[in-house]
Amino acid sequence: MEDEQELKQQFLRKEILEQNYDPQSFIDFLTLKKGETAADINNWTLDELKLIVVEYKNSKDKTLSPKKDILSEQPENKTNKNEKRNNYISYYNEDTNNEWLFMNPETESLDSNNNNSLNNSLNNIEHNIIEIDCLEPDHSPLSNYEKIIITISSPKKEYESTGLKGFFMKTVYYTFLLENKELKISKRRRYSDFEWLRKTLVRLYPGYYIPPLPLNPINVSKPEKIGKYERALQRFFNGIMEDILLKNSSLIYLFLFTEKENDLISLMNKYDNVQKQSDLKYFYSRDGKIILDDSILNNNKKNKLLQIKEKISKHNNLYTNLNKALKNLCQEMKQVSDRMNEIGNLLKEICTKSVNNSGKKNPKFYSDLELLFKEYGNKQFEQMENIKIEIKEYFKYENLQYISSIKELYENFEYEHELYLKVSQNLRKKKEFLFVNGPIDKWELNEKDKNIDVTNKEEVLRKILPKDTAIVNEIKRHLIYYATQLDNEYQRLKKVIDEQNEKVYISFKKKSKEVLSDLIKFFEKVE
Repeated sequence: MEDEQELKQQFLRKEILEQNYDPQSFIDFLTLKKGETAADINNWTLDELKLIVVEYKNSKDKTLSPKKDILSEQPENKTNKNEKRNNYISYYNEDTNNEWLFMNPETESLDSNNNNSLNNSLNNIEHNIIEIDCLEPDHSPLSNYEKIIITISSPKKEYESTGLKGFFMKTVYYTFLLENKELKISKRRRYSDFEWLRKTLVRLYPGYYIPPLPLNPINVSKPEKIGKYERALQRFFNGIMEDILLKNSSLIYLFLFTEKENDLISLMNKYDNVQKQSDLKYFYSRDGKIILDDSILNNNKKNKLLQIKEKISKHNNLYTNLNKALKNLCQEMKQVSDRMNEIGNLLKEICTKSVNNSGKKNPKFYSDLELLFKEYGNKQFEQMENIKIEIKEYFKYENLQYISSIKELYENFEYEHELYLKVSQNLRKKKEFLFVNGPIDKWELNEKDKNIDVTNKEEVLRKILPKDTAIVNEIKRHLIYYATQLDNEYQRLKKVIDEQNEKVYISFKKKSKEVLSDLIKFFEKVE
């Protein structure tokens, strides 16, 4: 009876909880179908539960969205920069019926010279370099420490009770221990807490590289892989503590020092209510200033930024090829190991025949040689397997830094780029239409520009619709910011990874020498 109940609970945990359906909603659905007694799991057979779960899924949308990996999500609040930008985007949406948006087919068409003059006037909205005072890095107590290493270890499977009258019983999750003796930190955090932390950092520090987490959430049914997540979390936190902007964040300090779980939940709710800023003066910078240089939008530099997407793809292919090479290397070492075991078995066979022919005991020489070959073969394979795992995990995380974190920054830039092209093109059409067909009183000039020379088209296009132009100007500033950040953070990450690669290469070289040294010692013993 207990085994059957456990099977039913496992089935419901897998089909309802792990797929993020609302447990209470499911129980309410059961009650509608079978009355008050439906809330007791003992009143259902496993087959009945399977049928009712299918019916529930088909009849009701998920009340909790399926859990998405943070690294695969699109950058948040893309269409919610602020109310003013939303209104503008809506006003200039191509589907709108606004009469000023497009050229009237019956009016004068635009010639190339007109287009060029307008392009020049729009491109001159920004003037070379603008410096904006913004937020400096936080000054949390962690600011007093030059280098901090938070050790993440001791993964532990834990359980949380849930459901009614035997349904579901418990949810399984993993916690990890965060420690630092100097700071007297010893806290356990759920894996989902780290996911929340990263998601919040992405929102608080737009345009900055945030170290990635594994693309897939922990599978509690595969505890043998938990070590990979532990090492990935260590790399994630190392990346945070190596960046002065993130290390000094008040959020990081509170995440490390909040004692009780309820207090941590309150902290999360508090930060979840903090909206993503749209005004650049409320963005963070490592030196408290944002420098906007519109030269980054010239064709050469812009094309280099657009090529980052191709570089990310190439890096992913490079990782795939490296993974294949490591796999082949271990297969070759496995063949060496198997061959050495075969030699050991052959030596054993020789010993056996020698004993049968002479009637003497198994010669110790052959026995020792047999054990030596087998022991060394297994040791060599184990050493190479460990080296392969270490290098594979390192390069997998390095690849993740590009295909997730840098990809996030690229998508921010790409979104702002597409938005700017759209609104500037629509503004251009609206200005041209007003110039060609609109009466002067609808040009919407500033008071000081009322006496503009209406025959000077370039001057008119620069002065006409100043409010609309200011909004396009704001969007262009965001584009320049995200373009600059993409370039800066991409170059910074490349430098960091080059340093990491050098350390890994030195480590690999050292371990390879150890393997070679063992091989020399082995043959010395054989001789």
